[in-house]
Amino acid sequence: MRLASIAVLLAAAPLCARAAQPPRTLSPEQVPAAQAAAVARAEAAMQELRERLFARLNELIVERGLVSAIEVCSGEAPRVAKEIGAAHGVELGRTSFRVRNPANAPRPWAAERVRAAAGKKTAEVEPVVVDLGDRLGLLRPIAVMPACTRCHGVLDAIDPRVRSVLSERYPRDEATGFAPGDLRGFLWAEVKKR
Repeated sequence: MRLASIAVLLAAAPLCARAAQPPRTLSPEQVPAAQAAAVARAEAAMQELRERLFARLNELIVERGLVSAIEVCSGEAPRVAKEIGAAHGVELGRTSFRVRNPANAPRPWAAERVRAAAGKKTAEVEPVVVDLGDRLGLLRPIAVMPACTRCHGVLDAIDPRVRSVLSERYPRDEATGFAPGDLRGFLWAEVKKR
C-alpha cells in the first residue's frame, strides 16, 4: 500500500510543479492579437482613472486646500475605480509596495511584481501584462510628481495639518518618503481575455 501511495505522489509531482509556476508575464506589445482588444479596454480604463483622479485632486486643492484632497484618495478613488471598471468591463484599482490604505494591498498575481519594484524610479519600471488563465492582469507604473510629495514626500516636510489627518485616518501609513520620479505604485486592471 505504501509503495502505491508513493507511486501516485511521484506521478503527480510534475503536475504540482507546473501548477506552482508563476503566471506568464508579457509586455503590452507581446500580447497575442486575439487579446489585444481586452488589453486596450483595460488600458483605457486605467488611463481614465488616472485622469479623473488627477483632475479631482487638483480641483479640490485649489478650492479647499490640500487636506480636503485626502478625501479623493481615501473615499472617492475606490468608488470611481469601480464606476470606470464597470463601464469598461474590467476590475480596476491602485496598489503599492508601501500602501497607505490596507485595502490597496496587491492582488496575489501582482504581489511579487509589486514587491520587486520597491525603491525603483518610475523610468526603470515597464508596464506588464500577466496571463491569469481566462483573464489578463495589467500593471502600469504610477510616478511620483512634485505635487505628490505634499502628501507622500519626506514626513518632516509634509504640512503638519496634512500629517495629522493622515495619521488619524491611516495609523499604519507606509506611503511617505517618496521623491519626484520615484515609483509610487501601480494602477492594476483585470480583464477577461475575450
